[in-house]
Amino acid sequence: MSTDITLAVLAGVIAGLALAAPLGAIGVLLVQEGILRGLRGGLPAAAAVATVDTLYCAAAVAAGALMAPVIASWVPWPQIVGGVALVALGVHGLSKARRTAQEATGAEATALVPSGTGRSRYLLFLALTAVNPATLLYFAAILPGLKETASSSAAQVGFVVGVALASFAWQTLLVTLGAGLRHRTGAAFRRWTAVVGNGTVVALGALLIAQAV
Repeated sequence: MSTDITLAVLAGVIAGLALAAPLGAIGVLLVQEGILRGLRGGLPAAAAVATVDTLYCAAAVAAGALMAPVIASWVPWPQIVGGVALVALGVHGLSKARRTAQEATGAEATALVPSGTGRSRYLLFLALTAVNPATLLYFAAILPGLKETASSSAAQVGFVVGVALASFAWQTLLVTLGAGLRHRTGAAFRRWTAVVGNGTVVALGALLIAQAV
């Protein structure tokens, strides 16, 4: 691998981590996926978030300068839609956790597990992440610096690969953190984390809506 491609991959890793590391609503949901579904069950959600990051990065590299003004003109609707989706998802999770607490049966450990197959969880997190155009705008904003690091097509591909690797690694780390808590705690803890996690998602969703209007 040539030096410029190597530098481009490293730049992509740094950019991907800078985007993924701040813990927002999606990060909270990924930790919760790990707690409620385990590592294997939470990986589809992590893969979905990384997929969106990678696609938005590729779109920005391919036509970021042209797309950024178009995406910016959509404001504030993507943020409102994303906020509403997060609030709805959080309220649903809180309602499910409340029903489980009231029933208090021996099956409560499994009752909190989000319904749906790995494919459905992947599609859900794909949609939740995609409605936030800030990711595309982020990559469009760093394009001037990217041209200094990755001037060739091969180096630009390397940058996208670096972003993909960093994003998937970080999202998987969040799911792994949740899975680690799952194996060290009981059903009561998972019940409370469901309440706290979904409550946080509702609050973050409401904040997105408030910022948009």
